[in-house]
Amino acid sequence: MTSGRTMAWALALAGLIPFVGCAALAAWGGPHRELWLFALLGYAAVILSFLGGTRWGAALASGSPDPVTLALSNAPALVAWAALLPLPLSDPIRLGVVSAGLASMWLWDRRRPPAWYPALRTVATIGALFSLGLAVVVSV
Repeated sequence: MTSGRTMAWALALAGLIPFVGCAALAAWGGPHRELWLFALLGYAAVILSFLGGTRWGAALASGSPDPVTLALSNAPALVAWAALLPLPLSDPIRLGVVSAGLASMWLWDRRRPPAWYPALRTVATIGALFSLGLAVVVSV
């Protein structure tokens, strides 16, 4: 395994720590459960925005960016932002919005080169969605 591939896997797995940690702390309950749910939501929004940025960067790196890809690569940040808006939405709905965004990005990325990247994205997405799902269960 190349050092770049190893680093990408290490960072992706380390990136699951806030997902799992915040979901576990929210599930544990206690006086700060709502804060841990908000921290999880915020982190998921950041990651969703990051994934859109990776698409933007890849499109620009191609030398001749596809306008549709550039436009669509902005959607994850908008979805993430919408989940954070100060609207009267319940935590399960907000968590569901970012979960749908992450699942959509996985669908978009699952055939993206290099050949090992879809496996990395699958593992990271499963970990994130499991954590968000646990948070939905404990927030109802």
